[in-house]
Amino acid sequence: MTTPESSPNDDPQPEAPAEPEREEQQQNGSSEPSAEHTDNDFDEGALGQTATVINNFFAEVQAHKATFGMAGTGTRTARSTSRPLDEKEIAHALKHFAKPRGFDRAVVTLREQRVVVLVGNEGIGKWTSGVALLAQVKLPADKVVVLSPKRDLEELLATSFKKSRAYFIHDWIEGKADKSLRRFTFDTLSAKLAQAEAYLVITLNRAEVRSELGSFEVGWEPPDSLKLLDAHLGTAHPALSEAGIREHIAELRSPRQVVELAEQMLSGAQPAQEILDDLDGSIVTQWFGSEPKRSEVLVVAALAFAYGMPERVFERLVVRLTSIADEIERQGAERERRPIEEDLPQSRKLWNSRHPLIDISAEAGEPRVVFCSHRHREHVIVQLCLHYGYKVWEPLREWIRELATELPEVQVQVAAGLALLARTRPQEVKESFLEPWAGGLVQERLTAASTLSMMCIDDATAEIAFDTALGWVENAGQPQAMTAALAFAGGLSIRYPAEAVDWLWYLSLRGIRVSIVAQRALALLFQTAAERDGEAPTGLRLLAMHLQRDLHEGMEPLLTRRALEAVLGVLESDRLESEEPLMAWLLLSQPSSAGTIGVLWAWTLHNAHHRAEAIRALCRTLRALDGQEGAMVVADTLGQAVWATLPDAVAVLVKRAIDRACSENHARRDCPPAMEIVLALLNAGARRNNS
Repeated sequence: MTTPESSPNDDPQPEAPAEPEREEQQQNGSSEPSAEHTDNDFDEGALGQTATVINNFFAEVQAHKATFGMAGTGTRTARSTSRPLDEKEIAHALKHFAKPRGFDRAVVTLREQRVVVLVGNEGIGKWTSGVALLAQVKLPADKVVVLSPKRDLEELLATSFKKSRAYFIHDWIEGKADKSLRRFTFDTLSAKLAQAEAYLVITLNRAEVRSELGSFEVGWEPPDSLKLLDAHLGTAHPALSEAGIREHIAELRSPRQVVELAEQMLSGAQPAQEILDDLDGSIVTQWFGSEPKRSEVLVVAALAFAYGMPERVFERLVVRLTSIADEIERQGAERERRPIEEDLPQSRKLWNSRHPLIDISAEAGEPRVVFCSHRHREHVIVQLCLHYGYKVWEPLREWIRELATELPEVQVQVAAGLALLARTRPQEVKESFLEPWAGGLVQERLTAASTLSMMCIDDATAEIAFDTALGWVENAGQPQAMTAALAFAGGLSIRYPAEAVDWLWYLSLRGIRVSIVAQRALALLFQTAAERDGEAPTGLRLLAMHLQRDLHEGMEPLLTRRALEAVLGVLESDRLESEEPLMAWLLLSQPSSAGTIGVLWAWTLHNAHHRAEAIRALCRTLRALDGQEGAMVVADTLGQAVWATLPDAVAVLVKRAIDRACSENHARRDCPPAMEIVLALLNAGARRNNS
């Protein structure tokens, strides 16, 4: 394809696709996304999405538009690492904030040097402390921007900080740069921020402060647990006078646990001691300390990875796990012969007799096997890792690998269980499950992608999920690349929205099999982004940047076709839960997106091979605007962007084609769009002449 300044006669003609293996070789030389792809302005509006449900694109062509998801553990959510910081989020963080030791020093450092790095272990409240620090500089809430933790030193130096803005990088990935370069970078950052009258707070997961950053680093500790609880409850709460309660609370090291404790104590649903035992895992620890029978351990282990299944399904899965464990136990020994008249084991008695960990839920009608508390699931996995070896974990590994081809709801729960296991044993999850699945069957690849999505709920495992997917993008095989595409459309698109668009764009230009999955994953990314927080327009701007840059620089005809197919896949998408065109909904709900959408449509309309399909999608979008408030305005804005991008000669041809297509009604199931909407589009832009 040529650039918009070229002649319409230069449009490439369709070519027969090359063999997949040959195509892969051709694509290996194509340029990869780089740091310059993430524009500084993009960070100001980066897809600020938060979700407890992570939808996953079902691999391969046969499952077009199929999705599924599950709720995250407890109330925790996946959040974008690059976005404006919401005013409500700031208010929530500050509502019951208790100053940790070192907070006042960090405030002084931030005010004097404009940048401060909070250094400490993961999960000690550095996020909340960073938000509280930024609040100290008294900037408006809409001036606080979260930047991606994947910005290295070079990218930090290249960042153009805007005037009177506050920036926040949580869980920064510092890399392995030379000590002198680190110090030079932060000295330069300090000067740039001072010139812009801006501020930067960085949090870093590291046990100790290092000397190379000098006064920029401040060692961080969690706030005092009792002070944090008092900030939520007040010192006069009746439960705090119970024997041993304050001592138990003082031992909590996680601010998140203290906040959960306060919320449950305020609800009054349970005694404080029961809540504490649940939070710190005492109930699960005591059960494992009683040295339960093998059969009981296998049932509890199975529930950790097949949670919430109907009782009949769970029984079947437990029988299979027990069978695998028996086979491993008998290896090297003569197989036992069990008499037919042996008494049947009363398996359901294990969870129907007031089991300390397991319960039956009938909320969905059919009895489902669950834990008594949702926290038990993670605590069980931790205890399994602490207490048991080969005879438990080897059958679990084989069984879990089989579950990747089970029912979809089983696959989702397996993914959730592995995401919890990744907090304790990330290498185990990667080597035993993710790597084999990524190159396996369709269902296995889907389960691998789902696992990475679930890992994005947790700050500690999100980075591991991203790096794992990135390792599958290149030089790992086509199945692995397709699995990466699925993952980038799921939880990774919430955590790392800019990077997800970058890599899906790159994958959409790969060989035909990878390209098809990546294109559909890219469309799903925008569908889910729009449904969650309506931030799809920001991703569309990044997509437009990729398209314009690559086509202006010149691409082979085959790559051009794939690039435009990827864009068309987005433009002709419906909303997730309806047949309403996604672009029509975005144009009406977020009119500021019209310019970007117009640019994307202009490029597809410019190409002769894709023009007919682009016009059909455009007419359908215009038809969906009929009778809607603001439709004429957005149609005009859309048209201005289209005609400003297309050269005059091409614009004449495109206008005629649009006018003809939108007027025709023969052999069409849908009626044409209202003529006034079409005219608003065709007549937009003062510098254009009507065809």
